[in-house]
Amino acid sequence: MAGKTAGKRKARICFVSLICALILLLTSCDFRLKSQGDVEAYLERKYGREFTVLSSESVTDEYYDDVWKVMAYTVSPNDNPETHFFVFNTVEGERFSVPGFRNGLQDTYSLDIFSQAFETRAADTDVEYSFDYFYPVKSSSVYYSDLYVNIEPVSSENLETVCTVLSLAYADTFEEVKEIPYGVSVMLTYRESAWPEDQSCLIKIDSLYLSGLDTNAETIEEYILNEVSKYQTNQGD
Repeated sequence: MAGKTAGKRKARICFVSLICALILLLTSCDFRLKSQGDVEAYLERKYGREFTVLSSESVTDEYYDDVWKVMAYTVSPNDNPETHFFVFNTVEGERFSVPGFRNGLQDTYSLDIFSQAFETRAADTDVEYSFDYFYPVKSSSVYYSDLYVNIEPVSSENLETVCTVLSLAYADTFEEVKEIPYGVSVMLTYRESAWPEDQSCLIKIDSLYLSGLDTNAETIEEYILNEVSKYQTNQGD
């Protein structure tokens, strides 16, 4: 009996401690959406220039189920008022079923700069590409948050040109924003004409790649060829 009583007492203590911890967490967290001034200050710190929030819209009801509140802001840089991009303020209670809390901002400014730079650099080449966008808002195709650049076909015949276009586009982007364009993923479909028709190698270049390797054309080409070599080795197993 004494053991059972002690066990119940210990369980009650653990339960009360858990409740107190949750209360402390909730009272110490700021669940409020950011103000327009907060958004402008965040962007100025991040990019070193001034911005103006043009409008804002709550998209909480149109978002996915794992978020509590979402505000979408349309913003413009003060030195280029014709340019518009998006900032999302997302308040989440959990992430991928892991309990926690996040009240963060995400913007598409560097994504837009990269896409424009890539278009400019690819304009006078034979590089074939398309843009795909990830839409975090379920019922809208306006508020994109991630950019996918699909380049196909890629082979030894045009690899040097593809790498040069990518390298120049990254360099142009870094001149403007001084940061890795998080949210940009370049998807290359590599295939040599001598390969069987059902074989191709999909290669991804994203912020994880950029955090560890430079963006010189030669380095990008070496990375792609290494990935192709791995693919061919696996095909031979």
